[in-house]
Amino acid sequence: MSNQSEAAYRQIKEMILHMELLPGTRIPEVQIASRLSISRTPIHDALRRLEAEGLVRIGANRGASVTQFTQEEIREIGTVRMVQDILAAQLAAYYGSASDFDHLEQMAGDCETAASRGDVYGRIQTDMDFHLEITRLSRNNRLLSQQYALYQQIHLIQISQYTDIAHSLAQIHHHRPLTAAIRNHDLAQARHLICQHVQDFYRIDPYLLRCYGLEV
Repeated sequence: MSNQSEAAYRQIKEMILHMELLPGTRIPEVQIASRLSISRTPIHDALRRLEAEGLVRIGANRGASVTQFTQEEIREIGTVRMVQDILAAQLAAYYGSASDFDHLEQMAGDCETAASRGDVYGRIQTDMDFHLEITRLSRNNRLLSQQYALYQQIHLIQISQYTDIAHSLAQIHHHRPLTAAIRNHDLAQARHLICQHVQDFYRIDPYLLRCYGLEV
Protein backbone atom coordinates (compact mmCIF):
# COMPACT_ATOMS: atom_id res chain seq x y z
CA MET A 1 0.00 0.00 0.00
CA SER A 2 1.34 3.44 -0.94
CA ASN A 3 2.03 6.14 1.61
CA GLN A 4 -1.00 8.06 0.37
CA SER A 5 -3.24 5.01 0.71
CA GLU A 6 -1.88 4.37 4.20
CA ALA A 7 -2.55 8.00 5.17
CA ALA A 8 -6.09 7.75 3.82
CA TYR A 9 -6.65 4.47 5.65
CA ARG A 10 -5.52 5.93 8.97
CA GLN A 11 -7.55 9.13 8.48
CA ILE A 12 -10.80 7.36 7.62
CA LYS A 13 -10.35 4.77 10.34
CA GLU A 14 -9.75 7.46 12.96
CA MET A 15 -12.85 9.31 11.79
CA ILE A 16 -14.91 6.12 12.09
CA LEU A 17 -13.60 5.05 15.49
CA HIS A 18 -14.03 8.55 16.93
CA MET A 19 -17.58 8.86 15.60
CA GLU A 20 -16.75 11.70 13.24
CA LEU A 21 -18.31 9.39 10.68
CA LEU A 22 -21.36 7.67 12.16
CA PRO A 23 -22.52 4.11 11.39
CA GLY A 24 -24.67 4.04 8.26
CA THR A 25 -23.41 7.37 6.89
CA ARG A 26 -21.72 7.86 3.53
CA ILE A 27 -17.98 8.40 3.56
CA PRO A 28 -17.19 11.78 1.93
CA GLU A 29 -14.42 10.70 -0.41
CA VAL A 30 -14.01 14.09 -2.10
CA GLN A 31 -13.68 15.97 1.19
CA ILE A 32 -11.18 13.46 2.61
CA ALA A 33 -9.12 13.57 -0.58
CA SER A 34 -9.10 17.37 -0.35
CA ARG A 35 -8.14 17.31 3.33
CA LEU A 36 -5.18 15.03 2.61
CA SER A 37 -4.32 16.69 -0.73
CA ILE A 38 -4.44 13.38 -2.57
CA SER A 39 -6.45 11.87 -5.42
CA ARG A 40 -9.41 9.56 -4.89
CA THR A 41 -7.44 6.46 -5.95
CA PRO A 42 -5.67 6.12 -2.56
CA ILE A 43 -9.05 6.73 -0.92
CA HIS A 44 -10.50 3.78 -2.81
CA ASP A 45 -7.54 1.59 -1.77
CA ALA A 46 -8.10 2.57 1.86
CA LEU A 47 -11.83 1.88 1.66
CA ARG A 48 -11.24 -1.61 0.30
CA ARG A 49 -8.90 -2.31 3.20
CA LEU A 50 -11.45 -1.02 5.69
CA GLU A 51 -14.13 -3.09 3.99
CA ALA A 52 -11.97 -6.19 4.55
CA GLU A 53 -11.81 -5.25 8.25
CA GLY A 54 -15.58 -4.95 8.43
CA LEU A 55 -15.62 -1.23 9.22
CA VAL A 56 -16.87 -0.09 5.82
CA ARG A 57 -19.43 -1.37 3.34
CA ILE A 58 -19.10 -0.55 -0.34
CA GLY A 59 -22.32 -0.69 -2.32
CA ALA A 60 -22.65 -0.98 -6.07
CA ASN A 61 -22.90 2.55 -7.51
CA ARG A 62 -23.69 3.93 -4.05
CA GLY A 63 -20.24 4.61 -2.66
CA ALA A 64 -18.94 3.54 0.71
CA SER A 65 -20.56 3.93 4.11
CA VAL A 66 -19.60 3.17 7.69
CA THR A 67 -20.78 -0.26 8.74
CA GLN A 68 -23.95 -0.31 10.78
CA PHE A 69 -24.22 -3.73 12.38
CA THR A 70 -27.60 -5.37 12.79
CA GLN A 71 -28.50 -6.99 16.12
CA GLU A 72 -28.01 -10.40 14.53
CA GLU A 73 -24.54 -9.42 13.31
CA ILE A 74 -23.68 -8.12 16.78
CA ARG A 75 -24.81 -11.42 18.27
CA GLU A 76 -22.64 -13.34 15.79
CA ILE A 77 -19.61 -11.18 16.56
CA GLY A 78 -20.19 -11.59 20.29
CA THR A 79 -20.47 -15.36 19.95
CA VAL A 80 -17.16 -15.61 18.11
CA ARG A 81 -15.56 -13.23 20.59
CA MET A 82 -16.72 -15.27 23.56
CA VAL A 83 -15.37 -18.55 22.21
CA GLN A 84 -12.05 -17.03 21.18
CA ASP A 85 -11.69 -15.17 24.49
CA ILE A 86 -12.19 -18.43 26.37
CA LEU A 87 -9.53 -20.17 24.29
CA ALA A 88 -7.14 -17.25 24.75
CA ALA A 89 -7.63 -17.29 28.52
CA GLN A 90 -7.03 -21.04 28.72
CA LEU A 91 -3.78 -20.74 26.77
CA ALA A 92 -2.68 -17.62 28.66
CA ALA A 93 -3.09 -19.48 31.96
CA TYR A 94 -0.69 -22.12 30.66
CA TYR A 95 1.91 -19.90 29.00
CA GLY A 96 1.73 -16.69 31.03
CA SER A 97 4.23 -15.71 33.73
CA ALA A 98 3.76 -13.86 37.00
CA SER A 99 5.07 -10.67 35.38
CA ASP A 100 2.61 -11.12 32.52
CA PHE A 101 -0.28 -11.32 34.96
CA ASP A 102 1.02 -8.30 36.88
CA HIS A 103 0.95 -6.39 33.59
CA LEU A 104 -2.63 -7.55 32.94
CA GLU A 105 -3.61 -6.27 36.39
CA GLN A 106 -2.12 -2.89 35.54
CA MET A 107 -3.98 -2.79 32.23
CA ALA A 108 -7.23 -3.59 34.04
CA GLY A 109 -6.56 -0.58 36.26
CA ASP A 110 -5.87 1.64 33.26
CA CYS A 111 -9.22 0.63 31.79
CA GLU A 112 -11.02 1.49 35.03
CA THR A 113 -9.29 4.87 35.18
CA ALA A 114 -10.34 5.75 31.64
CA ALA A 115 -13.91 4.65 32.32
CA SER A 116 -14.18 6.61 35.57
CA ARG A 117 -13.04 9.77 33.76
CA GLY A 118 -15.70 9.33 31.10
CA ASP A 119 -12.97 8.90 28.49
CA VAL A 120 -15.05 6.96 25.95
CA TYR A 121 -12.33 6.33 23.42
CA GLY A 122 -9.69 5.65 26.04
CA ARG A 123 -11.90 3.16 27.84
CA ILE A 124 -12.74 1.27 24.68
CA GLN A 125 -9.11 1.24 23.53
CA THR A 126 -7.76 0.07 26.91
CA ASP A 127 -10.49 -2.58 27.06
CA MET A 128 -9.44 -3.86 23.64
CA ASP A 129 -5.77 -3.74 24.66
CA PHE A 130 -6.52 -5.75 27.80
CA HIS A 131 -8.26 -8.57 25.97
CA LEU A 132 -5.73 -8.66 23.15
CA GLU A 133 -2.95 -8.87 25.72
CA ILE A 134 -4.55 -12.05 27.05
CA THR A 135 -4.54 -13.39 23.50
CA ARG A 136 -0.89 -12.37 23.07
CA LEU A 137 -0.05 -14.48 26.12
CA SER A 138 -1.62 -17.46 24.36
CA ARG A 139 1.42 -17.57 22.05
CA ASN A 140 -0.89 -18.38 19.16
CA ASN A 141 -0.27 -15.89 16.38
CA ARG A 142 -3.22 -17.03 14.27
CA LEU A 143 -5.58 -16.53 17.18
CA LEU A 144 -4.09 -13.10 17.85
CA SER A 145 -4.50 -12.09 14.21
CA GLN A 146 -8.13 -13.20 14.17
CA GLN A 147 -8.85 -11.52 17.49
CA TYR A 148 -7.31 -8.24 16.38
CA ALA A 149 -9.49 -8.20 13.24
CA LEU A 150 -12.59 -9.02 15.27
CA TYR A 151 -11.85 -6.37 17.87
CA GLN A 152 -11.76 -3.65 15.20
CA GLN A 153 -15.44 -4.36 14.62
CA ILE A 154 -16.08 -4.63 18.36
CA HIS A 155 -14.53 -1.18 18.80
CA LEU A 156 -17.07 0.29 16.39
CA ILE A 157 -19.96 -1.55 18.05
CA GLN A 158 -18.96 -0.43 21.54
CA ILE A 159 -18.39 3.18 20.66
CA SER A 160 -21.73 3.42 18.85
CA GLN A 161 -23.56 1.93 21.84
CA TYR A 162 -21.79 3.78 24.66
CA THR A 163 -24.25 5.12 27.23
CA ASP A 164 -22.71 6.53 30.41
CA ILE A 165 -19.88 6.17 32.93
CA ALA A 166 -21.78 3.83 35.24
CA HIS A 167 -22.65 1.47 32.42
CA SER A 168 -19.09 1.65 31.12
CA LEU A 169 -17.67 0.71 34.52
CA ALA A 170 -20.14 -2.16 34.78
CA GLN A 171 -18.95 -3.52 31.45
CA ILE A 172 -15.35 -3.84 32.62
CA HIS A 173 -15.74 -4.93 36.24
CA HIS A 174 -14.80 -8.50 35.29
CA HIS A 175 -11.24 -7.58 34.27
CA ARG A 176 -9.54 -7.92 37.65
CA PRO A 177 -11.35 -11.16 38.62
CA LEU A 178 -10.56 -12.56 35.17
CA THR A 179 -6.88 -11.74 35.61
CA ALA A 180 -6.92 -13.50 38.99
CA ALA A 181 -8.65 -16.56 37.54
CA ILE A 182 -6.07 -16.84 34.73
CA ARG A 183 -3.21 -16.32 37.18
CA ASN A 184 -4.59 -19.07 39.44
CA HIS A 185 -5.30 -21.47 36.56
CA ASP A 186 -8.97 -21.45 37.54
CA LEU A 187 -10.23 -22.12 34.03
CA ALA A 188 -13.82 -22.76 35.07
CA GLN A 189 -13.97 -19.34 36.74
CA ALA A 190 -12.27 -17.68 33.77
CA ARG A 191 -14.81 -19.24 31.41
CA HIS A 192 -17.67 -18.17 33.69
CA LEU A 193 -16.43 -14.57 33.87
CA ILE A 194 -15.96 -14.30 30.10
CA CYS A 195 -19.49 -15.56 29.50
CA GLN A 196 -20.87 -13.05 32.01
CA HIS A 197 -18.76 -10.30 30.46
CA VAL A 198 -20.34 -10.62 27.03
CA GLN A 199 -23.76 -12.21 27.49
CA ASP A 200 -25.91 -9.09 27.88
CA PHE A 201 -24.12 -6.68 25.57
CA TYR A 202 -24.11 -9.14 22.67
CA ARG A 203 -27.32 -10.95 23.61
CA ILE A 204 -25.61 -14.32 23.46
CA ASP A 205 -27.87 -17.32 22.83
CA PRO A 206 -28.67 -18.92 26.23
CA TYR A 207 -28.02 -22.35 24.70
CA LEU A 208 -24.40 -21.43 24.02
CA LEU A 209 -23.99 -20.00 27.51
CA ARG A 210 -25.21 -23.29 28.97
CA CYS A 211 -22.71 -25.14 26.77
CA TYR A 212 -19.96 -23.26 28.62
CA GLY A 213 -21.48 -23.90 32.03
CA LEU A 214 -23.21 -20.59 32.68
CA GLU A 215 -26.66 -20.93 34.24
CA VAL A 216 -29.15 -18.57 32.61
